[in-house]
This record gives sequence, structure tokens and C-alpha cells, in this order.
Amino acid sequence: MSTPVSAAVRLVEVDPGSQHFADLVRLLEDADRETVGDAFEPQPVEYHVASWRTANGRHHASLALVEGPGGEEAAGVAKAFTPDLDNTHLVEVELAVAPAHRGRGLGRRLLEAVRGLAREEGRDTVVGGTGYRPDPAEAWQRHERAVADPRVSTGEAPEHLGTSFARASGARLVQTEVRSQVRLPVEEAVLAGVEAEVGDRADAYTTRAWTGLAPADLLDDRAALAARMSTDPPLGEVDWRPETWDADRIRRTYADWDRRGIDVVAAGAVETATGRMVAFSEMGRDRRAPGIAYQFDTIVDPAHRGRRLGIVVKAANLRAVEAAWPEVTRVQTWNALENGPMLRVNRAMGFVPVGLYSIWQLRLT
Repeated sequence: MSTPVSAAVRLVEVDPGSQHFADLVRLLEDADRETVGDAFEPQPVEYHVASWRTANGRHHASLALVEGPGGEEAAGVAKAFTPDLDNTHLVEVELAVAPAHRGRGLGRRLLEAVRGLAREEGRDTVVGGTGYRPDPAEAWQRHERAVADPRVSTGEAPEHLGTSFARASGARLVQTEVRSQVRLPVEEAVLAGVEAEVGDRADAYTTRAWTGLAPADLLDDRAALAARMSTDPPLGEVDWRPETWDADRIRRTYADWDRRGIDVVAAGAVETATGRMVAFSEMGRDRRAPGIAYQFDTIVDPAHRGRRLGIVVKAANLRAVEAAWPEVTRVQTWNALENGPMLRVNRAMGFVPVGLYSIWQLRLT
């Protein structure tokens, strides 16, 4: 039964110590499940608790409580992340309203709470996404169009849940992302076929794989490639600014992942002549939810592109995941719609689109 329009609404701040923290997790998970269906994978509440504060920023949340026949019930949530080290002008937001409570202005109330947080912290830009599950053929067709004309990624937002709300709030479409998934194990013939594309183009490189923190002799290269992740992948019109990384920040990040219960497997391509790592790919999983892994960064140094090193490191990383984590049955990844090189490799490895996300940006000044 839906709640009357006139029902009393109360907004409360929520954190891991709040009695409503489990409601926050449930509302966000229900929204994700509504978007991607059986591709959804819940994370334990402990993961959300441990991840409230990260090495790079903080989470905040407002919960909408609606008075009903049985008392107050959680009807909507806005969870915001404020980066502390770079991009301190941004607030990244996830906003969800339960189906029975939509159309009553709760989304506007929650977004206003996010605006208030931004004002308090001196931030002027809010970024968030709305998504739906596409037919794979539709997703690949839109991807191919976006590779030919990147304006497709910033100029077309098919009508889906949240689109009208985003537009009405004054937000502008600034990027489209594809969420893809592959089932493990990937057939050996598939990986071998992808690797065969490389031929002799990567003969000047060796492949190294590891778990946890990158080896000491690769930390500086890992940091340099991390910095490139903030500038090199297609960003559309998202106001994402360059990040500063060094070996110490890499150490802190890995230590933070370990604290939060996240295991990491990675593979890198090392130029034999110099010993420098010029490409890497990395995946992580919550050790409390061992059946699913998530693609973290994959990048190739610009001076070494065109040698199929993206294929080399992604294939090596998939093999490393299958060897280290045999219980993992699927991997999920996100890419910009117009990211031709990465999506071409993913598609060849059997990744299938399970979500298309419109990324919206709201200026507050």
C-alpha cells in the first residue's frame, strides 16, 4: 500500500552507528537490483560499515522516514561521497526512493540535503547516475555509435527511472557508462584467441602478476599509472580533475582496502629494457562475498599503446583471478560508452552489458 501524499516525512542523518543504517543499505541495494536484475550482487552490511570512511574520502547520508500505519518507515535515501584528496569541488551521490513512495517529492527533499552538504563543505558540483538494463545488442550499438561520435555519450539519455528527475533538478547529462559482466571461468579458447591478437607486438615486455600491494619495485610506476587514470580514460563532460599519486598514497590505498576486507589481484606489463611497468589491470573482491569480483583500474601508458598491452594485462589478470579465487563466478566492470579500446577487449573476452548509466552533473553556483 502506498503512503498518502500528506503523510509526515522526516529526514535524518545516517551513519554506521545509526539505528537506520541497515535501511540505508537495503534501499540502495533494492535500487540497484531494480536496475540490473539478476546481475545485482549484495554486499554484506559489514562492507558498508568498513567503507564509510576511505583513504580518499568520506560518506554521508540522509534518510527519509515516512509516517505510516505501523509507524515510521524508511522511504528514500541520499548517500553522498566527498573526496578529500583530489576533486574536492565534487559531491558524488546515490539517490533512491522506494517504489511505493515515489511521486511525492522525497527525491527533491533528499537532493536538497545533498545541496546543503555541498554548501557546508564549499563544494559546487554534484555528480550522480541513473540507469537501466539494456538489451545487449542495444548497448553495443550505442557503444559503436559513441566511438564514432563521442557526443552520443553526452547527448542521448533514453528515458528510464530517474531521467526526468535529473533533468527537472537542473542537472546536465555529461557521460554514459556501460556496466558489463563476464561469467567465470572464461573458456581457454576465448582467452587464447584474444591473446593471439597480440602476436609479436608485446615481445619487448614481460608480464607479472601479484596479489595485494604491488611489488616494491613497481610502486612508483603503479602511482604514475594511477594518476593517468584520472586524465586518460574518456571523461565526457564530467568535471573530473587530475589526481596526484605517489608510492605512499598507493600503500595507504592498499592498506585501506585490506582494512575494509577487500582482496586485490593484479597483473602488469613491464618493459624488459627499462624495468618500468607501463600497463596494469587490477581486480578486487570483498572477502565476505567471494563469488563476485570487480574490475578496478586498467590502463596503458600512452607511449606504449598500440601494442595490445591492454589485452595482455586484462587476460593475465583474469587468469590470475581464476587461479587465486576459484570461487569467483563473475566479474563486473564499468567503462565509458565511447571507450573503444577497453570495451573491444571486454567484448572479445565475453563481457556482456548489464547496465547503461546516464551520468548527470549539477552545478550549484
